[in-house]
Amino acid sequence: MRDLVLAIDAGGTAVKVLLLDAAGQTLGLRMAAVVTTHHPDGRVERDAEAFWQATAAAITAVLAEDPARAGRVAAIGCTGFGNGGFFVDASGRATRPGIVSVDHRAQPLVTRLQAEGHAVGISAVSGQKLWGGQTLMQLAHLAAAEPEVMAQTSWVLSCKDYIRMCLTGTACADATDVSGSGLMDMDSGGYAAQAFAALNMPEIAGKMPPMVENSAVGGMVSAAAAAQTGLRAGTPVAGSMMDVAACALGAGSVGTDHLVMIAGTWAINCLEIARGSALGTALPLMNMLHRDGQCQLLCEGSPSSAANLGWYLTRGLGGRVSLAEANEMVATSPVQTRRCHFLPYVYGAAPRMGSFLGLVASDDTATMLQAIYEGVAFQHRRHAEELMAHLAGTGPKAIRLAGGAARSGPWAQIFADICQMPVEVCEAEEVGALGAAICAAVAGGLHPDLTQAVAAMARVGRRYAPNLAHARFYDERFQEFQKLDQGLLALPA
Repeated sequence: MRDLVLAIDAGGTAVKVLLLDAAGQTLGLRMAAVVTTHHPDGRVERDAEAFWQATAAAITAVLAEDPARAGRVAAIGCTGFGNGGFFVDASGRATRPGIVSVDHRAQPLVTRLQAEGHAVGISAVSGQKLWGGQTLMQLAHLAAAEPEVMAQTSWVLSCKDYIRMCLTGTACADATDVSGSGLMDMDSGGYAAQAFAALNMPEIAGKMPPMVENSAVGGMVSAAAAAQTGLRAGTPVAGSMMDVAACALGAGSVGTDHLVMIAGTWAINCLEIARGSALGTALPLMNMLHRDGQCQLLCEGSPSSAANLGWYLTRGLGGRVSLAEANEMVATSPVQTRRCHFLPYVYGAAPRMGSFLGLVASDDTATMLQAIYEGVAFQHRRHAEELMAHLAGTGPKAIRLAGGAARSGPWAQIFADICQMPVEVCEAEEVGALGAAICAAVAGGLHPDLTQAVAAMARVGRRYAPNLAHARFYDERFQEFQKLDQGLLALPA
């Protein structure tokens, strides 16, 4: 009986492998740490083979908990960080280390294209901004900086597509990764050949894998991968989605009623719109074909979210305060009193850098923690307001919150108070993996389509209503946050 799905979620620091049933309940979970190298010059890379070996070991471990599990897996779904890229030859061997999406090596190219006036035309093809970690920009950089490596490369793959190729030996992609990485012509739905030519790399079109739908089968587990992992050879592997889209799906967001906020390393904010909607000139950070091409998913964000708290607890406080203690300090601190501000850019790209501002003698650990929680929520609100400018009608009715901040009740309440919208936290802690599992459940025949799979597998666990008494205070504090941010940006380099 094939009644389970396996979900693989490859993030910035770890790979999570989950076994789930058709109702979305997790029956097994294993994690494997992966090494990501942060170079001083802004390059962020990952050894591809070590990445696969860690993933394979986690798959083996979760299946080994019950000898019958492998035979019950109807399909596999993979998700992983979007943008960046993995580069392989025809046999699937890496031709260079993988590039992670927080890599900033291509930012000078973006700056030059903007200064020369070429960015507008390229963005018009992809329907989104150019930015330094975007796959399109990374490829343009590598085409000039590493032509010999690119000549050896047969396929340019996203993170999750690299894992699928290791599982199946088949190179393919899905529309969320392709469109969300700037590689799609949004008018035609095919690869952005016009943008490739404008960036002097027309040959890249031949290294782009064929696309399949999110819920379609993208390949079958090979005999070699089966021997290594314990999976059954021939098990289908779904097209699936990049992590941002998978989180939106796993959060149960179908339609325009919800604004999804993913608070992890990046402050990612997502909103569904009708396919083909006019966006005007203020293009979003990412613009994806979503849910088997049924709609578009717009995303705004920056590397400015919950990871800032991890930095402060580990590096700033030296581990002397636990996450539970930090939550308690914030929960018991008065809201409407004066305190410092925090700009949440510890992992950001220049010129934005993390900063505490307005520190006075009355500030202490509790107020600085409170400022971090608020600064992250302020940045999410800023991006949400940018997204809602694209809406023609009524806006979303609630926020679906995922990521590290969603695990903290006090933080979820701060999001509700700052955004003055109800916040709903998903029952599933691993929302991205659940999104991949939903795709696999359709590919494996457990549910007929993505909409019905979401209804069966995704549920809300907790709800937080905004405190109206804090609305004016947080509106004023949000304006202060924005002024401080713009003031720092205006300082000479």
